[in-house]
Amino acid sequence: MHASAGPPRNWKGIAIAMMVIVGVLSLVSLSVIMLTPGKMKHIMGEGREGMGEGREGMGRKIQMVLLELNPPAGEKALIQYAAWGLQGNQLAYVFEGDIYYQTEVTSKPLRLTATGRAGLVVNGLSDWIYEEEVLLTFSANWWSKDGARLAYLTINNSATPLMEIPHFLGGVYPSNVFFPYPKAGSTIPTVSLFVVNLYGPAHNLEMIPPDSVRARDRYISMVTWISSTQLAVRWLNRAQNQSELCVCEATTGACSKEVPLFSSDGSWFYLTLPAKQGARGEFRHIASLPAQVSVRALKRLYPCMFGHSVVFLSFSADFEGIFQRQCLTCNLLDDCSFFKAVFSPNQTYFTLYCLGPGVPKVTVHNTKDPTSESGLDGVPGSQSVTEEFTMGWPEVLASTHDMALAWVDGRSGVGRGQKISSVDPRKLSSLRVKDQLGVVEWLMQLPYIDDQRIALYGKAFGAYLSLKMLAATDQLFKCAAAVAPITDFKLYSAAFSERYLGLPAKEEHTYLTASVLEDVHKLKDENFLLLHGTADARVHFQHSAELLSRLVKVEANYSLQLYPDEGHILKERRSIQHSQRTLVHYLQTCLRHNPLLASIEEPDEDD
Repeated sequence: MHASAGPPRNWKGIAIAMMVIVGVLSLVSLSVIMLTPGKMKHIMGEGREGMGEGREGMGRKIQMVLLELNPPAGEKALIQYAAWGLQGNQLAYVFEGDIYYQTEVTSKPLRLTATGRAGLVVNGLSDWIYEEEVLLTFSANWWSKDGARLAYLTINNSATPLMEIPHFLGGVYPSNVFFPYPKAGSTIPTVSLFVVNLYGPAHNLEMIPPDSVRARDRYISMVTWISSTQLAVRWLNRAQNQSELCVCEATTGACSKEVPLFSSDGSWFYLTLPAKQGARGEFRHIASLPAQVSVRALKRLYPCMFGHSVVFLSFSADFEGIFQRQCLTCNLLDDCSFFKAVFSPNQTYFTLYCLGPGVPKVTVHNTKDPTSESGLDGVPGSQSVTEEFTMGWPEVLASTHDMALAWVDGRSGVGRGQKISSVDPRKLSSLRVKDQLGVVEWLMQLPYIDDQRIALYGKAFGAYLSLKMLAATDQLFKCAAAVAPITDFKLYSAAFSERYLGLPAKEEHTYLTASVLEDVHKLKDENFLLLHGTADARVHFQHSAELLSRLVKVEANYSLQLYPDEGHILKERRSIQHSQRTLVHYLQTCLRHNPLLASIEEPDEDD
């Protein structure tokens, strides 16, 4: 017997099946390779510009580079500021109050200034008062458009009194932080404007201020390049009720008073003029006028030139005549009427930030065709009532806890015309309290408002207004919460206090009238909560300490919550949560409302 032969093998079919299997496995492997994120390749070593980090794989490659700067102090040196120039790889940075310049990141730094003194003299940066009250930016240097020159401020606080902020935590003895802080009536910093030539021997040339402010205390509130060799500079006297707008020659340092801004062909010039807008009074607008029109006097001009165009911020603009007004951004985006804009360095594009009243969004526009999109505390002079869309803690209170919240812009708010802005600033305190109370009386007439349960809340200047309103009425408000209140303007910033109240030596009665400390006896039987961080560098705890001392003497009814070593803006997460809970609980108790804490849950530790 022998075994019968099996059926013949289908070698062709087997080969095809193997090819299919190999093909499928190849596709799977290729997919894994393509879709798996590439490994991070860290590039570090001597002779390199810094550390690069890239991601390999399908899609866009993201490259981040850390550039190494070498200030003279060594490895542990802290650079205060760094920024790119407008041409090539220009770079400037500030170290220990002095400015250093590099033509590119691999070049040796060139020291442009040598007058910096830690905490006293700084070049190219704002000190506290300039950042908070004058320039409103940390940077105090400006590149010319061709990158050939750099303008910068030198701010000297050598004679300015020092403020001492104690820090209590973390040691057996408290530590103290000192920094220059000019209060009302005290010595303010001296300021100078220099221009340094970057394309040649470094030569620092001071811009000479006009005679009207040269020998007096002064501020510089605006610097902008209008050509490669000319700057527009606004000088203010100490009281900030007189200004000089000058055009300074960067090559000579000579500054002349303002001149009209002409169009490129010389047929038109631009200036700001008040124009009537119905019963609401006059508003200042930028107007273009024929060059042959005779103008007797030019009061102020705020030029901002980009090439042959004039860019400005205004509530309406004038291109046909002073009575023809046109909104610049009204038709750019639907459901948006509150904007801010940032221009690209060459002014070809601008980023338009739509802030409300619809959902906020950001779009990029071409300056030649703006309609086409490209893919990508209630202080005077501020504006709280806008169409900007916001979603913060107050809005959460209103939407979750059945509370109605109202924001009020009193006199001196922006966008309200010449009649409002021309109010005697020394009366702003009493007039703003009167304005706020008038709004409250109107709100009390609304059918959905319980006029027996009205509370006040404010921070800094808003807290000051809350306490003044509480003192000006008799049991109108159930309670008030004041966070870091300004209680005496003699203790506050010189630039702010003197702008509205004048110098204390000449306006002693005005300061006394404006002070909350003089109203302590009126607060004796009122219910209010004070909250303050002990390390507040803006509204010093000294304000609350002076108030508390007087409240104790009259045996006033108040609650107090302090946050050790916290500043004007709370930083620690637990402090933020605690302050919010404290305020909600206080309002719950004061207004005898339904419990408000039910929906505020403790976040997980891992969050």
